[in-house]
Amino acid sequence: MRRSKIKTNIWNEDVLDNKGYKYTTNPPYSALVAHQRLTDEMLKILARHKLKTLVEVGCGDGVYTKEIKKKFKKLKISAFDPAAKAIELAKKQYLGIDFFVANIYNRKSLPKKKFDIALIRSTLHHLDRPALAIKNTLTLADSILIIDPNGNNPLVKLFEKKSKYHIEHEEKSYSISEFEQFCRHAGCQIEETTYVGFVPTFFPTIPAKIIHFFQPFLEIIPILNKYLSAQIVLVVKSNRENYVGHKR
Repeated sequence: MRRSKIKTNIWNEDVLDNKGYKYTTNPPYSALVAHQRLTDEMLKILARHKLKTLVEVGCGDGVYTKEIKKKFKKLKISAFDPAAKAIELAKKQYLGIDFFVANIYNRKSLPKKKFDIALIRSTLHHLDRPALAIKNTLTLADSILIIDPNGNNPLVKLFEKKSKYHIEHEEKSYSISEFEQFCRHAGCQIEETTYVGFVPTFFPTIPAKIIHFFQPFLEIIPILNKYLSAQIVLVVKSNRENYVGHKR
């Protein structure tokens, strides 16, 4: 059986060195605009549903979890990550959110309750067993919002091979066909697929600004979106349930 292990050393070191992650603490222009586009899309999707509870898988230092709380003040949010230093920082900086250390591969470390929706943002591409992570997330919620780099994009794949940061953090993006396979194995299905953003994180500033200027026009061209956008956004539903926010 394959071992399921998440390396947390590099993430804890990032927190100690930067007082947060490199892409959230004094981020370069590319990271700033790339993640703002993701946040906008994330909040738009969450706003479509009447949610009372949300759990975030792999919340890191809590910067993006905070954006959800700021938008939906009454939403009860739980968020976890295996990197203890990141959780320690999140607890200090962002009140009103239940942050705790847990490992998505270890069901015993996860909450024993159900949430209206689970969020997995920019996490699966760091994992060697994403299907298992999705399967275990389904024990927490029957609906999952997944946001991850677009593995259909050859530029994204090139970054993974050449960028020092991407190599150190074991980044390995997945294509839509791979996500479909992961979901089948996990016992769920993709109900919505959206491709967003054209600026890769840690891209050189000048070309990032040019791409960002044209981004709204590029996003309306389907074939470019699927194969050249930087991120993929999926709404996933358990095969046991067909809707978000069901009664329990």
